[in-house]
Amino acid sequence: MIQQYALEEKTKDGLPSGKFWMNEATSRAAAAEVLATHKGLAGEALGKYLDTYFAKAWGHFDVNRTGLVEVIKMPQFMRFLSSDQYMTLQP
Repeated sequence: MIQQYALEEKTKDGLPSGKFWMNEATSRAAAAEVLATHKGLAGEALGKYLDTYFAKAWGHFDVNRTGLVEVIKMPQFMRFLSSDQYMTLQP
């Protein structure tokens, strides 16, 4: 998740901070991959699923409406989005 999708926060000096975040666009892209690999969704079915459920899941995790969610929350986000609390999210 960090290598492919996360955005690293910068310090005031413009240096990497080691803090990683996901915005709505990167989270949606990651969600598409996870739903395809773990739930077998593809094509129109995947698009329809994301159109139906992604905004609710995003709103549930971006409670302060900052437009960012910590990358460490993504496993929970993906389980919530897929309605599968027991889904294993390992490579």
